[in-house]
Amino acid sequence: MDIEIFDVEHGGCSLVTADNNRRILVDCGHNTSTNWRPSQALPARGIQYIDRLIVSNYDRDHVSDLPGVLTNIGVSVLSRNPSVWPNLLYAMKAENGIDPGIRTLAYMAGTYYTQDLPAPQDFGALQISYFWNVYPEFTDENNLSLVTILRYHDLGIIFPGDIEKAGWLNLLRLPNFRTALAGVNIFVASHHGRENGYCADVFNWCSPEVVVFSDGAVIHETQKTANLYRQHAKGIAFFDGVTRHVLTTRRHGGIRFRQTGWGGGHVCINKR
Repeated sequence: MDIEIFDVEHGGCSLVTADNNRRILVDCGHNTSTNWRPSQALPARGIQYIDRLIVSNYDRDHVSDLPGVLTNIGVSVLSRNPSVWPNLLYAMKAENGIDPGIRTLAYMAGTYYTQDLPAPQDFGALQISYFWNVYPEFTDENNLSLVTILRYHDLGIIFPGDIEKAGWLNLLRLPNFRTALAGVNIFVASHHGRENGYCADVFNWCSPEVVVFSDGAVIHETQKTANLYRQHAKGIAFFDGVTRHVLTTRRHGGIRFRQTGWGGGHVCINKR
């Protein structure tokens, strides 16, 4: 399995390629500084079809390149928090204006297959688990994030969107969520590492090797949470002799995890 976490500044975009070559795109934000866009970069690599698009959060930085993706790349299935209907999504976003990415997502939400397919897609040894809080128990888009856990043999990664502490604590009441967390060894920090996405209780159930921040320049004081997360990570020893506990796209650029079968995985970073 191959996991690429792209540098899209304070946003999200990751490509997962299963061992049978099926692909999952987790969010589709873009980099405003370099104009890197999945809708252009993936077709340039010969990728013109995505088996599943996972949208973790109903906010612009997770779907800013969605119109381009639908134009240039075929998408089979959309996974999202199913308790948020298209008309509700419009209502949630209307106050601050509905940008093209959210408008396209609302269209997809009403027309595309979701994770509840008649026949499940085959991703080889890759297993996908989804967890979400339900509207109207939660009404804010962050705590309505779709939390995705991918498991491939002994490698597990969590993409939690922008979920905040209250949302984490509610999900931790679910035994199957706690069980799924136990297999997580790559932890993508919620809300790009901002403090409101940190929940110490989560780490009572998982012991990641490394935490990843998908973020840009520090523009919020609440982004300075590396030490909070570092205490929970075992660390990965790199070839330069440095053991790293937290990786950030801000500092390291794109981050890639690759593993074939059980164990033996490795990490590549595009050093800035």
